[in-house]
Amino acid sequence: MLLLFLVTTLALIFLLWKLFSYKTQLKQLQAQMHDAEKLQQQYSSVQRELNGILDNLQDTYYRTDSNGYVSFASQSVIHLLGYTPEEVIGQKLAELYRYAEDREIFLKNLQNSGGHVEQYEAIMRHKDGSDVWVSTNAHFLLDEDNNIIGVEGTGRNITAHKLSQQALIEAKNQAEKANNAKSLFLANMSHEIRTPLNGITGFANLLARTKLNLEQSDYVETIQTSVNDLLNIINDILDFSRIESGKMELHEEALNISSCVAAATRLFSAVAEQKDLNLKLNIDSNIPDYIQADSLRIKQILSNLISNAIKFTDAGSILVKASMDNDNILIEVIDSGIGIEQQQQAFLFEAFTQIDDELYKDHAGTGLGLAISKKLIEMMGGEIGVKSEHGHGANFWIRLPVKVVSRPALPPQTEQQAKTIQLTGAHILVVDDNAINRKLISTMLGKQGIQVSEAKDGFDALKIIQKINFSLILMDIRMPEIDGMEVTKKIRHQHNPNQHTPIVALTAHALPHERQTFLDAGMDDCITKPVSEIELLNIIRHYK
Repeated sequence: MLLLFLVTTLALIFLLWKLFSYKTQLKQLQAQMHDAEKLQQQYSSVQRELNGILDNLQDTYYRTDSNGYVSFASQSVIHLLGYTPEEVIGQKLAELYRYAEDREIFLKNLQNSGGHVEQYEAIMRHKDGSDVWVSTNAHFLLDEDNNIIGVEGTGRNITAHKLSQQALIEAKNQAEKANNAKSLFLANMSHEIRTPLNGITGFANLLARTKLNLEQSDYVETIQTSVNDLLNIINDILDFSRIESGKMELHEEALNISSCVAAATRLFSAVAEQKDLNLKLNIDSNIPDYIQADSLRIKQILSNLISNAIKFTDAGSILVKASMDNDNILIEVIDSGIGIEQQQQAFLFEAFTQIDDELYKDHAGTGLGLAISKKLIEMMGGEIGVKSEHGHGANFWIRLPVKVVSRPALPPQTEQQAKTIQLTGAHILVVDDNAINRKLISTMLGKQGIQVSEAKDGFDALKIIQKINFSLILMDIRMPEIDGMEVTKKIRHQHNPNQHTPIVALTAHALPHERQTFLDAGMDDCITKPVSEIELLNIIRHYK
């Protein structure tokens, strides 16, 4: 009986212990389930936040597997390519590119750049068939063993940027075409105007040397002045074109700046005297004797400033003054003319700008002189400006940095000695399709005792040079059927008596780069129309 009681008691204790154990396990299980539910809620919250971030990203986030199939795409893909994520997932990403080879290039870039690429640009296909420029940042996805299992990245729509970029490129190309067309037009204009101008200038100069009465002399002088004015306008336009295109070059040399300023001033002494103006010159003694500068361009600038001063001054005086200003040379052109209003001074140095005032109506021009002067001064490292009050004259000034140099050595032969060389006995061939130009050159040279032969075009010249050995050939450039450069090449490369005869281009083409073209064709030198008799004779003396 006692044994049965003990067994029953032990069984009851075991059951109670088991029940307690189950109850404890149940509580633990309930706690675990509660933790799992909390984790699930936290996961869901994080997932919602992540999806929200991805959905609101400007860029589209995507992943592909190792075979290039899309495994995930954010909602923003609908804004990028027009597809929903569900439509994209499972597609081969290469099929969404406009050009499949772009995808291959992208993958090669990934491999060659250590598995990371930034801002790779390619064209992709929108759902509606249109092109979309996409910029991609991406990297390889790797497993625990660093094996590539896919690609992860973002894509951004840059179509508007690319279209804007292409529009700018197109605008630049159009501007360059327009600029080239303008340069071609200017070159053609120069040629077309200079050719007849050559005849007018040359024969007017020859006529001025004949016996004329006072009235006739006045007419000839008026013609010469008008021709010079026209030539200045042409040169202004061409100079501005060279500067705009970056083809203007400075030719610096040892320059006596005092002599240069004085020479530029003397050029206008007669004009000032005609208007009864007192043209004065004041050069400080502390100015260096020689500086490194482009004498031609400095004279051009000074000529423009002095000419304007005379033009806008009807009474009184004009002072050209040169002095030192710290380490710069300061050159001033001070007049007692009508002056310039303050608000108009800001526009004086802009291209094609003229003062719009009744007082200035009689003083027309290209509106380029001061703009060209400003550009040239800036190329020299200097500056230009004006001080003026309306009705109280003007002070135009230029400030140039000083580069002091030694006095240059004298040439072995002075200009005066060169003029003593006799030209009699020379035989020159003039090749030009313009009969007036041929007549002008022949007349100029004939008066110097030079024998002249004429060729009316390139073919005529090639026939003549086979028969006569010339001292010099003056070759026009633009001629029908065969131009002067082609004629020159044939003379240089064919056996004939003039294979090595000096050939000088006699041309209306005046742009600097064209001169090199003539030299490359085999010519020795170049004279620009309208031809100066002195320049022509000096060229002949040089090659005689």
